Amino acid sequence: MKVIGNLTKDAIIRAVASEGLTVTQVVGTPTVFEAATITWSDIAYDTNAQKVVISYADGGNSNAGTAIVGTVSGNTISFGSPVVWEATSGVRGRITYDTNAQKVVIAYTDDGNSGYATAIVGTVSGTSISFGSPVVFRSSDTIIYDITYDSNAQKVVVATRYQQSPYAGYGIVGTVSGTSISFGSPTVFNNASTGRVRAVYDTNAQKVVFAFEDNGNSSHGTAIVGTVSGTGISFGSEVVFNAATSSEVGMVYDSDSQKIVIGYRDQGDSNIGKAIVGTVSGTSISFGSAAAFGAGNDEYITVVYDSDAQKIVVAYSDTTTDGKLNVGTVSGTSISFGSEVQFESGRASYVNAVFDPIQKRVVIVYYDGGNSNYGTAVVTKTGYSATSGGTIADGKPVIVNANGTVSTVSGSLTSAGSPTTFVSAEAKFEGIAFDSSNNKVVVAYRNDAASNSGYAVVGTVSGTSISFGSPVLFNSGTTNEIGITFDNNSNKIVIAYQDGGNSNSGTAIVGTVSGTSISFGSEATFNGSTNDTDITFDSNSNKVVVAYQDNTNSGYGTAKVGTVSGTSISFGSATVFQSSNMEHPSVAFDSSNNKVVIACGTGTGKAYVGTVSGTSISFGSVVVFESGSGVQDTATVFDSNSNKIVIAYRDGAATGAPGAAIVGTVSGTSISFGTKVNFNQGYEADFISGTFDSSANKVIIAYRDRNTDEYGTAAVGTVSGTSISFDTPIVYEQANSVYNAATFDSSANKVVIAYLDGGNSSYGTGVVFSIGSTNITSENFVGIMNGPTADTATGEILSSCSIARNQTGLTPGQTYFVTPTGALSETAGNPSVTAGTAISSTELIVKG
Repeated sequence: MKVIGNLTKDAIIRAVASEGLTVTQVVGTPTVFEAATITWSDIAYDTNAQKVVISYADGGNSNAGTAIVGTVSGNTISFGSPVVWEATSGVRGRITYDTNAQKVVIAYTDDGNSGYATAIVGTVSGTSISFGSPVVFRSSDTIIYDITYDSNAQKVVVATRYQQSPYAGYGIVGTVSGTSISFGSPTVFNNASTGRVRAVYDTNAQKVVFAFEDNGNSSHGTAIVGTVSGTGISFGSEVVFNAATSSEVGMVYDSDSQKIVIGYRDQGDSNIGKAIVGTVSGTSISFGSAAAFGAGNDEYITVVYDSDAQKIVVAYSDTTTDGKLNVGTVSGTSISFGSEVQFESGRASYVNAVFDPIQKRVVIVYYDGGNSNYGTAVVTKTGYSATSGGTIADGKPVIVNANGTVSTVSGSLTSAGSPTTFVSAEAKFEGIAFDSSNNKVVVAYRNDAASNSGYAVVGTVSGTSISFGSPVLFNSGTTNEIGITFDNNSNKIVIAYQDGGNSNSGTAIVGTVSGTSISFGSEATFNGSTNDTDITFDSNSNKVVVAYQDNTNSGYGTAKVGTVSGTSISFGSATVFQSSNMEHPSVAFDSSNNKVVIACGTGTGKAYVGTVSGTSISFGSVVVFESGSGVQDTATVFDSNSNKIVIAYRDGAATGAPGAAIVGTVSGTSISFGTKVNFNQGYEADFISGTFDSSANKVIIAYRDRNTDEYGTAAVGTVSGTSISFDTPIVYEQANSVYNAATFDSSANKVVIAYLDGGNSSYGTGVVFSIGSTNITSENFVGIMNGPTADTATGEILSSCSIARNQTGLTPGQTYFVTPTGALSETAGNPSVTAGTAISSTELIVKG
């Protein structure tokens, strides 16, 4: 976008746009509508009243059936007073809107009346709702699973299961008349035990679709198409969409792609939340391939369609943490998702959602496990940010580029992809390296399910995911203390380890990657008994250097130089660099000074600079980088951008033993250090590993964070001079994560972290970690776009001290910052860029 005008105070800058659109997601502030425990919450949108209606069982009032009317305004929602529609104890209801009768219909199980299936019609007026008389449509114990509206037949359709053997699933058609409703006869759609059913209407095919868990067929995810005729419904044949236990089903109709989208919890795949696209044809339905939207332990899944953004929004509860949502795009018979977004920091249960087409917002209803299970609602907006070609959206922050053009703020956030299991067994002492000749990642580990033997597996990074070949045995004995490196002179992988099958001898082996596999030469012993081993490659001498604790020599810190030849390796003589017991060595090569740096913990933190000559190595004097006691789990990384060494470690001398990092500068045979910086706060960080991302010029520290239930976490650090600063840590595994090992794939420009996943049977797991980037700096932000501006059109930018009146969801008096992705946030991003100060929910004084 070309600037036309001057960037002066109070200026309005005329400009020409050259941008496009990417999806973003804004989450408003959760609002409590019932200060008591609620269950069985559901939500519908009344298109006549332009209101949302929530139904629920009010735990503060004997679980009476209750409804409340909500008014959405921007990213906020307000409520009228609750209205009881069933005063007896215990209701389990579902709600829909009849557009012909302009009424809300609630179908429910009335536990105060023997569990009979009952329905009631509601009329919204202003911010309140009134109800007719309840109608029993099945005089037996019945579970009401879902209700939808068939706009062609102008009927409501209820999906139920009767609580009598064989617990079959039924569909039943209801006709609203005034403030009452009548029903036809029920029709069986599944003769076996039927789990959670969701119902939706396909307006293109003019069919009702039920999706459910078929307990009579190994609980497989199943769908069936129904045709309403008069007061009855008939069904086609069942179609399995997931041949595994599929629970927590949610479903919606995408009116733009004319597809059905089903969300479900795939219990055959680590309880990961997935979605699949279905195409109705006649009385049948066919499906594409499933795509994951969650990371596992996903439940209370609901799916809604945002017709404004033409996106699928899936809301759900992550049982280990919080309420999440993810935005999906349907293309043909496939669906793809972005990153998960948190809408509730506490556990969210009984999650359901609806789209408000007037406010163009999704409203999510749930009970908030982090706030006494109160009934809560939150408004979310699927928005846009500009990238290339097309239109700059109204209200977007913009920057001036170095060439005098103007563009919107664009970038990506640091994030982790979906974890991938590389061995379905307990994997310990993991090491990881990148083979730059084959553009593959290699993970070495101990397989506890295979006699504790040593295995290696080859991984291929594609985008934000990684796939693995078959594991290959490299040592049949018990394998511990694994270190791994890539020799780019011989284009070989070298693994060093303690061989428990050979008196705990220090052993090394050379691997050759081919395709998605690896083969090995013969083992070579470099020491009779070792512990705590690490290895690196010296690209100046074209040698590998192994550092280890020599158990044959009082546990002294020792190093040897190895030479790879073909598929073999030989070693020179041993050099002691520390004449006392040494633990937890980590080693890196400083390519700017052609030195090997070893860090270790022996109470205090110590570092040594080594020089390789031929087949031997010599060391300068010890340098203490941490004088306090309890240094463990060191990880040494070379930052090739700043030409500095970064040592990360567990700081046992500090309260709680947090993770710390310190920057070292090599000079000759010595090293000097700046001041340590914590990369996590509070409680212990351990199982620390590190690598350098040369595409982003960042140091990445992977570790187990005991502040967050021992989650696998990564901190991204930027070296400046002799110091390092860290962004907010990112969780890559929401479970106990140990033996973390990190490397950088310079072909894919991604970091890969391998670890033992305590949340998945301690299986060996890999994840791709992406470093975010942005075009905004602390100097180039100039203002807010005033109105959408297309290519070659003239637009306005509200600059310094102007008032931008095109915002939503702001808090008056609050300072807002521009995030790296171009959103406004109350929290500063990296870099920290102030957008301005809010004077109302829609107005922002642009920074001076």
